[in-house]
Amino acid sequence: FDVVRQFNLMVENNYRTAHDVGFYAAQLNKSPKTLSNYFALYGYKTPLQIIHERITLEAKRLFYYTDKTSKEIAYELGFDDAAH
Repeated sequence: FDVVRQFNLMVENNYRTAHDVGFYAAQLNKSPKTLSNYFALYGYKTPLQIIHERITLEAKRLFYYTDKTSKEIAYELGFDDAAH
């Protein structure tokens, strides 16, 4: 359970720059598959779903509460193309 908690904290701190499970797995000294198995063991969403939901939540927050364009928000969240 400690690995799951550490993962969630890392996502909260790095979601703007790291969008793949491999980054977080390497930081936790685990393979991406092992990390996914931990989440499945406890019945949680997959690590990739958690990352995507956090990015989406921040994008929505920025759309609602700022005057930034979608291109500016995409760049702020670590994407090179606004289509992401």
